[in-house]
Amino acid sequence: MTRATGFSPQDIRNVVLLGHGGSGKTTLAEALLFRCGAITRMGSVEEASTTADFEPEAKAHKHSITSAMLFATREGRELNIIDTPGHPDFVGQALAALPVVETALIVVNAGAGIEFNTRRLFQAAGEAGLARMVVVNKMDAAPEKLPQLVKDLREAFGAELHCLNLPSKGATDVVDCFDDEAGQTDFGKVAEVHRELLESVVEIDDAELEKYLSGEKIPLPRLREDFVKAMTSGHVVPILFVSAKTQAGIDDLLHVLVEEAPSPVAGRARRLKKGDELVEVPCDAEKPFLAHVFKVTHDPFLGQLAMLRILQGKLGPNTSFICGADKKLRKAGHVLKVEGRERPEMESTAMAGDLVALAKIDDVHVNQVLHDPSLTNDFAPPPSKYPTPMVSLAVAVKNRQDEVKFGQALTRMAEEDPTFRAGVDPATNETIVSCLGDLHLRVSLEKLKNRHRVDVETKQPTIAYRETITARAEGHYRHKKQTGGAGQFGEVFLRMEPLPRGSGLVIEDEVFGGAIPTQYIPSVEKGIHDAVTKGTLAGFPIVDVKVTITDGKSHPVDSKDIAFRTAGKFAVRDAYEKARPVLLEPVVTMEVSVPEANVGDVTGHLKLHRGRVMGIEPMQSGFSLVHAQAPLAEVSALSTQLVSATAGQGSFVMEFAHYDLAPEGLAKKLAASRNVGKESEEA
Repeated sequence: MTRATGFSPQDIRNVVLLGHGGSGKTTLAEALLFRCGAITRMGSVEEASTTADFEPEAKAHKHSITSAMLFATREGRELNIIDTPGHPDFVGQALAALPVVETALIVVNAGAGIEFNTRRLFQAAGEAGLARMVVVNKMDAAPEKLPQLVKDLREAFGAELHCLNLPSKGATDVVDCFDDEAGQTDFGKVAEVHRELLESVVEIDDAELEKYLSGEKIPLPRLREDFVKAMTSGHVVPILFVSAKTQAGIDDLLHVLVEEAPSPVAGRARRLKKGDELVEVPCDAEKPFLAHVFKVTHDPFLGQLAMLRILQGKLGPNTSFICGADKKLRKAGHVLKVEGRERPEMESTAMAGDLVALAKIDDVHVNQVLHDPSLTNDFAPPPSKYPTPMVSLAVAVKNRQDEVKFGQALTRMAEEDPTFRAGVDPATNETIVSCLGDLHLRVSLEKLKNRHRVDVETKQPTIAYRETITARAEGHYRHKKQTGGAGQFGEVFLRMEPLPRGSGLVIEDEVFGGAIPTQYIPSVEKGIHDAVTKGTLAGFPIVDVKVTITDGKSHPVDSKDIAFRTAGKFAVRDAYEKARPVLLEPVVTMEVSVPEANVGDVTGHLKLHRGRVMGIEPMQSGFSLVHAQAPLAEVSALSTQLVSATAGQGSFVMEFAHYDLAPEGLAKKLAASRNVGKESEEA
C-alpha cells in the first residue's frame, strides 16, 4: 500500500458505521473502499476476507468484534471510516468511536427492519451531536418491504427523516430526490418526496423559508448548502438506499458523503474539559497541536498503536508534544494511517480533523490528550458513558509461571475494550473478568489464549455473601494452655449486638479496673477481627455488628498477646452463635430496557427470580425502562431469560445497591458446599 497523503480540514470527512449485527456494515465499508479504488477487489464476511475484520476472532465468528479504522479518497476528499461491531455485546466499541467523527451512518437491514442496536445507536449518535444518515442496506432483498420500512423508520425516529434518494423499480439502482423531475418510483412520484425534503430543509433559515413560501425557486447549490446545515443540526436525517453486495446506490452514497456530510470545520466543534469547564476546540490547523487518543491497540511488529483525532494544529514526524500531565517531551516519529491490518506511513503532514495513528509509543492511554508544550496540561475529554459489564467469570492461570503475563494481558485488554473489566475481588481473592454478555466473554477468553498465550481455568465467581446477627448476645471464652514451660492464659467477656446495614464493625472497650491489662486490649481487638473475617453460619465475613469488650481476667505470668487474641476470637464465636445469625446477599439496582410488548414477560421473570419492580418508565421508539432490584445471584439467569423473552432486543445495566436478608435454607446449602464446620481452637 502506498504512503497516505494529508488533507486540509475542509476536505476531510469522518464517518462511523453503526447498526445492529447482520445489517451489512462491514460489507458496506468494503463496497465504499472498492468504489473509491482503495482496494482492488471486494472481500466477503463469509470468506473472512474483508479489510475491516482482520482479527482472528472476527474471522472465526464471522462478524466484527472490534472497531476498525479505514480510509479512502473520493473527488478530492478524504474519507475516514470507522466500521463498528453490531452485536450488542460489543456496543462499547461503537460508542467509543462517536466522539471522534462528525457523521454517523445508521445501517438498517431492509429485510430485518429496525432492531435493538439500531435504536440504541441512533439515539447515542444524536446525543453525541453527530449528523446522522440512515442507510437502508440490502434494498434488493425485499423491495416490497421498503415503503413500510420508511414509515416504520419515521415512526420510530421522528418526522425529521426524509428520503434523499429512492430505489428504482426492482431496487437495482437509486433515484436522487434532489432532482424533482426524476419521475416515478415504487414509492410514488419523486417530486412529492422532493417537496417534503425541501420544506424541512428551508425551515432552518427564515429568509429561505420566506422565499420558498413566496414561490421563488431555490437554486440546487443553495439547497444543498441548506441541507448540510439542517443535517448537521439534526433538523433533517436523510434516508439513503444501497445494496452493498451489488454496489447499487454506493456511488450516490459516496457523493452525498463527500459533498453533503460535514467536514471537521463545519461539524459540531469538539469539546474538552479544561479544569472544571467544557471548552470548544475549533478545528484550526494553524493553532498549537492538540489531539485526543481514542483507541489503543497492540501490534506484534509496531508495538503499541495509539489512534488519534487531531483536534487542532498539525502532526508530522518531528512534531513534539506532551502526553497529558506527563512532563516528558516526545516526538511523533512515524505518523500512520490505518486501513484494517495495513498501516501506511503518511508522506505529508496530518492536519486538524484527521484520524491517524502513532506507533511504538509507550505509556499512552485511551482518553489522554496530547498537546503542544506551549499549552497547559489540564485538557481532558468529557467522560463517556458505557453499559456496565454484567456477565462475569472467575479466572486463574493454569501455569503459575504465566502470572505476570496474565496480569499484563488483562491490563491491555481493558485498555483496548471500554466494556471489559478485570480485577481481584477483595472479599473472595478471585480474579474476576466481566463483560457485556456471553459472546463478549467467550471472545475475551479466546484473546487471552490466541494473542497473549495464556491458558486459564474458569468458574462462576463466588458471590460475596455476608453474615450478620439479629439479636444481642453475651460471649465468653477462657484460653488456658500449659505446655511444660510458660503457659498461656487469657479470659474475655464481651457483648455483641446488631447495627444498621452498612455500619461495618464497631469495637468498644468497657473494661474497668484493669481486669484485662491495657497492653492486651489491642490483642483482644485483633482476635475480634480474626473472628469476623469468617462467620460460622456459612463461612462469610460478619458485618454490621458492635462488639463491646466488657470484662476479663489475666495471669501475672502466663498472660500473653496470643492468649488474649485467641480468647477474643472465640468469645466472639460464642456470642455469635447465640445472636441469631443470618445470611446477607448482595442486591443490585437494575435498569432494564425492553420493547413495550415484552414488559409483562420481563417483570414476570424478575419476580420469579426474587426481583422487585420499582417502576416502569416509557421511552422513545416503543421501548420501556423497567427499574428494579434483584439479588446478584439471580442476575445470570435473568440475563439469559431477558434475551429469550425479548428476542435479543432487551438489555440492562446494573450497579450494587445494598445487602439484604437471604432466604432461609440458603445458608445451610452454602455451608455444605463450602465445608463450613465448627472451628476448634487448634485450627
